[in-house]
Amino acid sequence: MIWQLVFLGVAMGMNNALASVALGTMNMKRSEQLRTALIFGLFEALMPVIGLFIGSEMAQIAGNFAKYIGVGVLVVLGVYLLLKPADTNDEAEAVPRKAGAQGLLLAVALSLDNLTVGFGLGMLDVPLGLAALTFGIVSLMMTLIGLEVGRFVGSKVSISADKLSGAVLLLIAVVMLVVQ
Repeated sequence: MIWQLVFLGVAMGMNNALASVALGTMNMKRSEQLRTALIFGLFEALMPVIGLFIGSEMAQIAGNFAKYIGVGVLVVLGVYLLLKPADTNDEAEAVPRKAGAQGLLLAVALSLDNLTVGFGLGMLDVPLGLAALTFGIVSLMMTLIGLEVGRFVGSKVSISADKLSGAVLLLIAVVMLVVQ
């Protein structure tokens, strides 16, 4: 049963891993990376639990709309990052604040479609605590890996972190529309 939960957690956390690559290009401090990963993991763990409690019909409706809400948020944030003017000399102070707000917004947007997973967990008679813990840990690990990949890519590419992040977020939005 644990391996089934791990594989489901990996499938659920792929969008988080991709989005964290975009955040990682912002060259966040390690403490900010950990905080971002914890937020992503928390939302990834909580959304299926919330879905289970709100019921199958509501979770299905919310899950269907959530995909498009999540894509919309990614597009708006991606376009904003691509079009906004370059930061001034206060960029070093602004990075943690920007990354924290964007990370929270992304965590919510990317985990909304996982509401429907909760109903499936109820039908499988899986221990809810174990499922939530597994999903949260898997998401945390995938997010940390994505942040490190983003840090590496950001250090090798000569465009601004905001422009690179915006492009990656738009790419994720397209992938979410096509794949899911």
